[in-house]
Amino acid sequence: MNTANHAAFADLSRPLQSPLPLAERERLASAWRMASQDIADDIRFIRQYLKVIAAKEERLSTGTLVHGRAYVEACAAWLPETVARYLRNLRLISECESAMLAAGVRFARSSDAWE
Repeated sequence: MNTANHAAFADLSRPLQSPLPLAERERLASAWRMASQDIADDIRFIRQYLKVIAAKEERLSTGTLVHGRAYVEACAAWLPETVARYLRNLRLISECESAMLAAGVRFARSSDAWE
C-alpha cells in the first residue's frame, strides 16, 4: 500500500475524539446534510427560472410563446426568494462545517468523498 493510502486508512481507523456530546454532533451533521440537499434544489430552481426568463420572448413555430407571460412573471418573482434561500443555506453549510471542523466531526468535502 502506498504511503498516501496508508495514511488515509490509518486516519479512518482511528476513533474520533470530539469534545461535543453525541446529540450535538448529530444535530450539526443533520443541519449540514439538510442544507446540502436544499442547496442542490435551490441551484436547480435558479437555473430553471433564469432559463425561463431568458426565453420569455421565444416562440414556437406556430407563433405561440414558449412560456406563458404569467409563468415568466412568476419565475421572476420566485428568483429573488430562491437566491435568498440559497444564500441562507450556503451560510448554514459554512457555519456547520466550521463547527464540525472545530469539534473533529467528519463530513464529505466533495461529492466524490461520500462513504
